[in-house]
Amino acid sequence: MENKKSVTIHDIARVLQIDSSTVSRALNNNPRVSAKTKKIVQDKAKEMHYRPNTLASNLRTQKSNTIGIIVPHITKYFFSTAISGIEEEAHKAGYNVIICQSKDSEDLEAKNINTLLSSRVDGILLSPAIKTSTIDHIQKAMESNIPIFFFDRYIKEVSTTKVITDDRITSKELALHLLSQGIRKLAVLTGDTKVSIYDNRVKGIYDAFKESGLNTESKLIMQQIKLDIDEAHEAINKWVEKKVDFDAVFAMNDMAAIGAQKALQEKGFKIPEDVLVAGFSNEPIAKLVSPPITTVHQPAAEIGKLAAKKIINHIQESDKSILASETAVLDSELIIRESTLRKK
Repeated sequence: MENKKSVTIHDIARVLQIDSSTVSRALNNNPRVSAKTKKIVQDKAKEMHYRPNTLASNLRTQKSNTIGIIVPHITKYFFSTAISGIEEEAHKAGYNVIICQSKDSEDLEAKNINTLLSSRVDGILLSPAIKTSTIDHIQKAMESNIPIFFFDRYIKEVSTTKVITDDRITSKELALHLLSQGIRKLAVLTGDTKVSIYDNRVKGIYDAFKESGLNTESKLIMQQIKLDIDEAHEAINKWVEKKVDFDAVFAMNDMAAIGAQKALQEKGFKIPEDVLVAGFSNEPIAKLVSPPITTVHQPAAEIGKLAAKKIINHIQESDKSILASETAVLDSELIIRESTLRKK
């Protein structure tokens, strides 16, 4: 079967008996071309199934109009929602996106960055992997004049723009709420505190204890786990079996909170009468379990939109006020549900 030759602007110009440069201007919405001529050219281009040669255009402009996105896990609700926000703003501005996931691996994150650089992206939006311990792969990209902006998670040692939430403040608010319910001892299930978000959430808990004048040594226990249902379930079971005293659980994400609540209920504890349970990130499932779990809503879509706007503005240099190390902090919202409201 013979391959059909792609239609070019020269073919359109030949049919319409006008200059190729006029066709090019009309297709690029150049103000030098009248509205009438633009419509004629665009209608003919559509009729002839014309497709612009993006590669050739990119070579001329030295821009790909593409943004790379790297997240730890695409399947997590927060990140899928943030990606949706990024895509929405990118497409509005005429940009495509390439999405990669690091699976919280530093090696895979570095490979993702190299892949995106090879794809000639104009910039990268990155939420760093938990296991990222060096910044060489990030610095290398930035030294090649490809901007890397952080969203949600960030690395303190890298000076760049980041779009984050006020994790420390909302973690403090949630801890204060738990303390207001008259708890004896708070059990915390956290992720690796080398990661910015977990570090800030743990600091928020200590801020709440300090403000309340309470001794963390006697009223707080903490364990670092992989924050998923299974590990949280196992951690709670071990605490119960060892007769560790606690009557509230603050898990650093909702999936861990669900695992903790399930383990407690299987051991015969009533939620919230015996033990309070709280999570973080407002996963849709958190309000569907019984009882619904208190959590913190993070504006993931808005984080994605703002991160996209900032990197596109930086790429286009249309906003000269943007600094290379600007920090944008969005508000989160404490959502109190039945799992932390004791019956009086």
